[in-house]
Amino acid sequence: MAKFQALTRGAQLVLVCGPLLLLSLFFTWQDVTVDYGAAGTAKVPLDGWDAWGGLLALLVVGTVVLVAIRRLAEPEWAGQSRWSTATLVLGLAVAVVAAVKSLTDANSTVASYAFVALACIVGAGAYLDWAAERRDARLPQPGKRGLSRAA
Repeated sequence: MAKFQALTRGAQLVLVCGPLLLLSLFFTWQDVTVDYGAAGTAKVPLDGWDAWGGLLALLVVGTVVLVAIRRLAEPEWAGQSRWSTATLVLGLAVAVVAAVKSLTDANSTVASYAFVALACIVGAGAYLDWAAERRDARLPQPGKRGLSRAA
């Protein structure tokens, strides 16, 4: 728990909201009306697992795994900026794909728009994590040359 609390706010958002978004794909994203002619009509609830949902699931898993490896395992490549940029791109792709999925689905439910908000939180978390790493990279490191000397 202490390791989780030591993470940046962005990493915390991604690691909490990412799995929740993945679970949301099992809930109802659409209510499709099916006409059976003389027998009547029926509303059929559809979950989020279609082509867009599969892509969304892959992006969410990639984002969460990359953040977890970078922030929790701390391998030697964790501080490299290309991985933080990859995390940012994946997080923003999660938000865009969720929005496109919800907008292109016929008869999207209100819950699907809440799931899009969850995807936007994942994207915002990836951005906050990226911004924190860039900010930390700009801060002067103690013991390095070129810093102002104490008089």
